[in-house]
This record gives sequence, C-alpha cells and structure tokens, in this order.
Amino acid sequence: MVDKVSPNFRERVESLVAQIPTGRVMTYGQIAALCGQAGAARVVGGIAHFGNPKLPWQRVVKKHGGLADGYPGGKLGHKQAIEAEGVKVSENYFVAVSELIWWPKDSLSHASNKSEPITVTNKPYTELPLIVIVGETASGKSALAMQIAKRFNGEIIAADSRTVYKGMDVGTAKPSATDQAMVPHHLLDITTPDKPINAASFKQLAVDAIEDISARGKLPILVGGTGLYIDAVIFDFQFRPVSDQNIRKELSLMSVQELQTCLIKKEIPLPENSLNPRHLTRALESAGKVALQRPLSVNTLVLGLSIERAELTEKVIARTEVMFSNGLEAETRRLVETYGWITSLQTIGYQEFKPYFAGSQSLNDTKTEIVRNTLAYARRQRTWFKRNNSIRWIAQQREAVELITTYLNKQR
Repeated sequence: MVDKVSPNFRERVESLVAQIPTGRVMTYGQIAALCGQAGAARVVGGIAHFGNPKLPWQRVVKKHGGLADGYPGGKLGHKQAIEAEGVKVSENYFVAVSELIWWPKDSLSHASNKSEPITVTNKPYTELPLIVIVGETASGKSALAMQIAKRFNGEIIAADSRTVYKGMDVGTAKPSATDQAMVPHHLLDITTPDKPINAASFKQLAVDAIEDISARGKLPILVGGTGLYIDAVIFDFQFRPVSDQNIRKELSLMSVQELQTCLIKKEIPLPENSLNPRHLTRALESAGKVALQRPLSVNTLVLGLSIERAELTEKVIARTEVMFSNGLEAETRRLVETYGWITSLQTIGYQEFKPYFAGSQSLNDTKTEIVRNTLAYARRQRTWFKRNNSIRWIAQQREAVELITTYLNKQR
C-alpha cells in the first residue's frame, strides 16, 4: 500500500487518462505503475473520484475489469458510459480487460510489465471472505479488530466518516501509529477536511481495499461505527446518480405542487413521501431511479460488539479525558485556523470548542458537552445497527474468535 506519492503524480495520472482511446481501458494499478508509483492504485482511485470530471474516467477499471461503484451513478452509470463507447459489460459489471487493455506506445509492453499481472476473473468482491466488526463509539471495536487481525492474518479497513480526514487524529480516536505499524490499516487519512468524501466514494475505495487485501492472501476486516458506510459495502448499495447543483438550485425554488406536477408530466412515479420537497427533488434529479441494495453475502460475517450502558459511559468519559491530555484543544485550533468551521469540523469532539474559542463557555463545560454528545451519538448508532438482523452480537473476544474460526473453516 502506498499513501505518499510524488508532487506531480496527479498531473501525470490525469495526462495519461486523457490519452486512453475510445473503446479501450486501463486499470488503476497500471496507471499508477506507468506514472512511477507502482502500488498506488488506490491513490489513482482517489484522483478519479475527486479529480477532473471532464476526463474519460469511464475508461479506467479495476485490475480484473470490474467497474467502479464510485463512478457518477455507481456501477450502472459506469456501465452506461462505457457501453456508449461500444464496450461490452457483463451482467456483474465486468469488462474483458485482457482484450481491451491499452498501453501507451512509449511504455513497457503488456508481456514485459511486471507491476500488475492482468488477469480476468468474474468473481465480485461480494464473493470474497469479509469480517465486519460494528458497534457504538468507544465500545472497543478497534482493539478487537487489532486482536482479530493479528490472530487471523488480517488487515483493517476503517469504516469511519471522520478518520478519512488528515489532521483529524485526536478528536476521532484514530488508530495510533503503533497500531498501524503492527497491522496494516486502510482508508485512514485519504483526504483533507475541505474535500469531503461521500458514502458512494467510500464504498468504492473499500471495495478496492477488500480486493487488494484478498489478492495478497490476507483477511479483510471492515471495522467502524458509521452505519451508512458499513451498509453500503456489505449490502452492495447501488447509488443514484450524483446531483447536478444547477438543476438542484432551480428545483429548490419550486413548490411541492410544482414538483409533483413536473414528475407527473415526466411520467416519473411520485416518491413514497410525496409531500417532502427533498424526496420529490431527488426523484426528479434521478429520473425516478432508486438506490438499490442486495442481500448480505454468505461470505460476509458481521459481528456486533455489545456493551452495557454504564460501562460505555465510563469508557466515553475516560476516552474524552485522554483526548484532552493528548492535545485535542490544540488540534481543533489548528484545524479551524486552516479550514475555518467547515462541515467536516461540525462534528463531535470539535464543534463543542466553538463557544469556548468565542469565550462564552469554559473548558470544563466543553468537555462535558463532548461526553454528552458522544453518548447521544452512541444511542443513534445502537438504533441503526439493531435494525440489521444479520449482525451476530458478542460481548467477548473469545466469542469473536470462535465465530470467525467456524466461518473461515466453511470458506475452505
């Protein structure tokens, strides 16, 4: 895994993507290697998600020919875009990469390039073994994941909507450098707070990580408390197309009745909540398409770490004290000075400092607010995860080991 690349890596990637001919494809890993950073396929994926949208990113696929969930409109949107160029796509969203792969004239030949073996498989990520650990904040998920990873030769994929951001370390209880050195972690520090990531983009990056970890003979372990991110991966969410902000602005000026009339004229079914302007707007933006999800794969084991309320309260209080001792106030000041009070910082552990910095709240009250808001968030997490009947709830590491051992034996 490569997290740091040369300063002009993005420019080289975008220049190469611009050259891919119609009807041909390149892979993320291939592009990374040709741009001098073999092993940085995931970085190329990040550039694809956040880079120049005018480039033909539809011609970039995963190493086995799989289409990208993070493409505007998800895999279906990617399929439509590349099929418009005459490329055939299988029912499970794969292209014949060995036939379509394109190499620049001045690059090494396909046969001699050793940076990424180009093979074809129709095995989607949902058929790969995956361990998932969920639970409330401060419940001990990360510690359990570390033990499981060390015991079963695994690597951790962080499913947290805030640990993706660089510089947000103390306030998010991001895994320590020591833990990251002992067990490889994925999807930490992949963007900055001023460049937010959404669930669709996270899903694509997580899928890439799952495939990468599995290809190296390791066990992928998805761990976190952001319910939407977890569900997007394990239920293979097919997200609706990304909204056009200009169209959204026009629709925001329309009344509920006008939105309903517009839908009827376009022969688009009214959403279930036909009086909600937001739901009506999304129906118009997506032409009636709905976000889809698939059943949980039999190859996925989801464990939920349960904890008594009193114990969780004690852990939240103790963790908050540690955060303050580790420099949470200084970290928040630095982030606010760099980015201002942007959306990414309007979250627990940071937002509570706003009145303190303004001089209207004491530091002790700030700490109390963080504890209170953290416990409220834990209740919301508990409600979210309780809806998932596929979760096997456990209270001890021993239970997790037994379930995972049985699960892995069935995979053989």
